[in-house]
Amino acid sequence: AAILWLAIQFELNVVIAGGTASGKTSALNVLSAFIPGYHRLISIEDVREIMLPAYLQDNWIAMTTKNPNPEGQGEVTMLQLMQSSLRMRPDRIIVGEIRRRNEAEVLFEAMHTGHSVYSTIHANSAQQVLRRLIEPPLSIPPLEIEAIDFILVQYRDRRSNTRRTFELSEIESGIEETQLSVNTVFKWNARENDWVSINPASKFIRNLNLYT
Repeated sequence: AAILWLAIQFELNVVIAGGTASGKTSALNVLSAFIPGYHRLISIEDVREIMLPAYLQDNWIAMTTKNPNPEGQGEVTMLQLMQSSLRMRPDRIIVGEIRRRNEAEVLFEAMHTGHSVYSTIHANSAQQVLRRLIEPPLSIPPLEIEAIDFILVQYRDRRSNTRRTFELSEIESGIEETQLSVNTVFKWNARENDWVSINPASKFIRNLNLYT
């Protein structure tokens, strides 16, 4: 929790992964409480699910997609909203879910242009997130994916209907720039119902030492 707090405070990019109804949006709502009230915030969703604290309401622009009318006109896509949001001078951008290649490209463009970005994606582990982004149909170049600072994985136990934060990992570059690896910082131990520290958050510490 302390690492995530610092990650939000220092505007690092976080992607929340998990299966259906695993608590991705709920985790995103919780993390948003750490955003300073003076930051300009834009959220982009298909359905309004983001619920921000009252002190963020004045600087929050909530944008939602729109389906076309029966004549096939008037559609507003997530890609159009993401492109428009970059012209609004946001400090932070929240994207409901990464689904298509063009949306992912704009998302990573926002990361590389200095915006703090938070989004969700369907995957059951940080390794699966990496594979989903690199492989078709998304096919994002590895150099772009390195902009993700943390991957937070949510898990739902369907038998007991409980939800847990399953994993917190970093995306690290290998010896070659095109090679990426996953550095797991914390992982949930189902037998003990507790979190286990796996590896130090090396990339996170390097970023803090670089900018603070």
